[in-house]
Amino acid sequence: MIWSRLSLSGKLFVAVVLPVLFAVLLLAGAVAFSMRAGFSRYLLDSELSQLDGLVATLEQHPEASAGWPSLSDFDAWVYLLEDMVPRRARPPGAGPGSGPAFGAGGPPPERHAGGQGPVPLPDRLSLLGPDGRLIAGGVINGTTHADRPLRNADNTVIGTLRLTHVGANPEPSDNAFLARQFRVIGLTALIALLCASVVAWLTAQQFLAPIRRIGDHVARLASGDLSSRLNATRRDELGRMMRDHDALAESLEASRQRERQWVSDTSHELKTPLAVLRAQIEAQQDGIRPTTPKMLDIMHDAVMRLTRLTEDLSLISRSDEGRLQLAPVPVDLCALTRAAARDQRPRMREAGLRLKVTEAEATPLTVQGDPVRLRQVLDNLLDNACRYTDAPGRITVSCHPIGNQAEITVCDTAPCPPDETLPELFDRFRRGETSRARSHGGSGLGLAICRALVEAHGGTITATPSDLGGLCIRVQLSLSQD
Repeated sequence: MIWSRLSLSGKLFVAVVLPVLFAVLLLAGAVAFSMRAGFSRYLLDSELSQLDGLVATLEQHPEASAGWPSLSDFDAWVYLLEDMVPRRARPPGAGPGSGPAFGAGGPPPERHAGGQGPVPLPDRLSLLGPDGRLIAGGVINGTTHADRPLRNADNTVIGTLRLTHVGANPEPSDNAFLARQFRVIGLTALIALLCASVVAWLTAQQFLAPIRRIGDHVARLASGDLSSRLNATRRDELGRMMRDHDALAESLEASRQRERQWVSDTSHELKTPLAVLRAQIEAQQDGIRPTTPKMLDIMHDAVMRLTRLTEDLSLISRSDEGRLQLAPVPVDLCALTRAAARDQRPRMREAGLRLKVTEAEATPLTVQGDPVRLRQVLDNLLDNACRYTDAPGRITVSCHPIGNQAEITVCDTAPCPPDETLPELFDRFRRGETSRARSHGGSGLGLAICRALVEAHGGTITATPSDLGGLCIRVQLSLSQD
């Protein structure tokens, strides 16, 4: 099919031009037909307007009230017209006493439109009574006519003067007028078609230019050039599509950078315990160091670090893939918070930190969740606060309701990461400044695991500066409706 083979530009061009062409041709034909028919009516009205003298004579005729009986004789009708009709209203060559040229010689037979040659005025001009009965003149059927009412002194219609058009050859001036009008119509239609073609071409270019840019941009993205941007300035739907493509490119580029950073950080985190294990094993193989309980403890610590790291990576991976398994049951967050703080308090005391727990005085805050995973969140938050709070310092843990949610906050004293880095604390292997660096221990996955577990429970976790001068992490979970 030809339509399916056309390019998008060709389809747009045809879709715009064809309706315009059809409308122009239809309009031009309608105007031409109306003008030709209307021109005949115009000629009749113009010719009938020249018979004012005849109209006045018929209205003042002594036999007008009786229906002009003397004019029923065709010769009398002809001679009346010879005296009253001006020369310019007569057929060419007709004049007083011209006889047959003006229609004398007895009543004519009934005529029909389409006859050849000019039709005499007496045959085309008819006098009708008030009831439409023919009194004088010719009878021509199936043609266009114009009527002029005849009235008496009381303004009552006493008859009608009818002039009929029989399709006789028009005057040269009439033909010239019609030809000029048809030329104007044709020129107008041509100009309209040209304008439609220009508009169709410009519209096609206006649509196709950004579409080609989008296509080229997609091709560059597919080839791996994720830095490509369209930088759209349009405000229409295509501009919005181009901006969406730029947003997609930015998202893909950020995802690739995170993936590379993820691989780099994972490799770096694995490198240290592996290096320790390798050094210890090679030292024993070479006989440099004997196998002692201390050396075994060092190797065991490296293996445990690798184990924790792989478990953390596996948990985050399952969370990203939506495969994190939870066993939700009703959980009292206040009781869970007290238990986590009780287990962490000896470690806090050894680090020179004071731990304070505050909770709601009302009924227990019950949420629907996995108690093991929620305890893991609390342990990670408390472990993070213990690692990165300078001694002597304070850590406060609170559990209280906010509307239909339960909120757990873990706040500590200085130091606090810069404000611009706070949203990044929950990224994988993300640490703050030197105050929260790798030297404090940990894999850098603790807060990332907390976010994964909290979001798996349908909650939120955020980090803000603490009123104590350090970091404050807030966890919000929906309260159970039971």
